[in-house]
Amino acid sequence: MIQAAAVIRTLALALWVGGIAALDFVEAPLRFTSGVIDRNQAVGLGQVVLTRWIRAEWALGAIALIASIVAVSPRWSVWLIVGMVAVVAVQGACLAPAITRLADGLDFVQRAPADSRYASIRRLHTAYAVLEVLVLAAGAVALAASARPVKR
Repeated sequence: MIQAAAVIRTLALALWVGGIAALDFVEAPLRFTSGVIDRNQAVGLGQVVLTRWIRAEWALGAIALIASIVAVSPRWSVWLIVGMVAVVAVQGACLAPAITRLADGLDFVQRAPADSRYASIRRLHTAYAVLEVLVLAAGAVALAASARPVKR
């Protein structure tokens, strides 16, 4: 049971970290630079993708956390995953909805310079991105630690 939980923890962390990397370093830049869709469509698609991804992150975080507890993982790694889940909760419950509310009705192709919502979105997006890097780094640490051979 403990060994199976350790494998499940590692798989959940790998999917979580890999998903973040794929979305942040492949999907998002491609969405905005491909030229296939305009910036307004890219923003709208990003909102849909992030809404679904945040749900997946919550599920992967819960699985990783429960599996870490069952696997009797080191206390620090359990708390690291708790922190990751907490950060994702802030991103999903506070930052992403606030960004979406502010972006509603804005034109990102022909911006109105006087509209303060653009600056507010930039600040919230920066906070979201910083937290995303923290989750990615913490996940990489947790994943690397779970891949280490156990000393007996």
